[in-house]
Amino acid sequence: MFKICVYYAFRNIIRTPLRSFFTIFSVAMIISMYTLLTAVANSFTDQLTSVINQEGVDIIIQSKFSATPISSSISQGLVEEIKSDSFVNSCVGVILGKKRFKDRSIVYLFGISNFSQISGKLGLTLSEGRLFENAKCEILVAEMIMKNKKFKIGDTVSLSEKEPFKIVGTYNSWISFFNSSIISNLDNARKILGKPNKTNMLFVSLKDPRKTKEMIDKINNKHDTLFAVKSSEFSNTLGTVKNMFYLSDLIAVITLFVASAILINTFLMAVYERTKEIGILNAIGWSRGMIVYIFVVESLFLALIGGLLGFLISLGMLSYIKTAFANISFYLPESLDFSIFGYSMLMCIIVGMISAIFPALYATKIVIAKALKDA
Repeated sequence: MFKICVYYAFRNIIRTPLRSFFTIFSVAMIISMYTLLTAVANSFTDQLTSVINQEGVDIIIQSKFSATPISSSISQGLVEEIKSDSFVNSCVGVILGKKRFKDRSIVYLFGISNFSQISGKLGLTLSEGRLFENAKCEILVAEMIMKNKKFKIGDTVSLSEKEPFKIVGTYNSWISFFNSSIISNLDNARKILGKPNKTNMLFVSLKDPRKTKEMIDKINNKHDTLFAVKSSEFSNTLGTVKNMFYLSDLIAVITLFVASAILINTFLMAVYERTKEIGILNAIGWSRGMIVYIFVVESLFLALIGGLLGFLISLGMLSYIKTAFANISFYLPESLDFSIFGYSMLMCIIVGMISAIFPALYATKIVIAKALKDA
């Protein structure tokens, strides 16, 4: 009986090749977009998490209730107090902000108290020139900005009303934020942003990493305005990362609804066209379960073929984007791994099951005599 049901399902697919093709193609397009967008979201969060979770940073501190690191503000007094704690081995402060060039274009400014100590953990690589000297008005500029603005090493940029800043080096990163940023030492960044004695975030390394929890409790209990967290858990507190997770969930829900709607429409049309056939099957003794089974198998065939085709399309799209838009290749995953393929196929199975149930149950309620008479 299993072979008979599969035969009927496969026969129904090839009996209407044009409709089957467009159904498979529509599912493939939806699954390819789901696969690609999910892969990009996962890649972004994985890259950011891997940067933050590198060894050497035990605790990250920002002000409590700040929605983003840019909105965080820590006074210099608190910074010095944390630095002087007996548990602390080193403490690197950073400040973030936006600044406009003369042409009104916006650039991010990133100030750091010790660039060499934390640059590797932030994915920053000096590509040309040298590092800035803390005592001078010198900056590093991202390669992307250098190309867009046609800057050269040695040029001066007016970031402050008082004095120009000299470009002494250029860098690159696989984190999008830093590729649209200018980097300077902490004091100069404070002057440019008009935030004297303020710091957005602190990256703390402890003498004994085993005391991380104790130090976190100590900071959070003692300072009502600070929020300390393990570096490995910090990415989960970022709104950007949370939004990526929400985006993945939203994409999955939309994929489920749209793909299901396409297949439900296909099978409602099939039920209408096969009224006589369904009536005959009922008349010769086919049970409701057998008829439902035919539609479920047919739906799974279409969904899984569409899903497989969609995954192959997403592989091609990923390869094309990485070639055509080399300047954003660092956003993208190296490849689509097996877990994403598994999720895509699982999504297709769910879609196939959901899409077939309602039309199939409707088909089994057809009155035999009426079906044979009206056909």
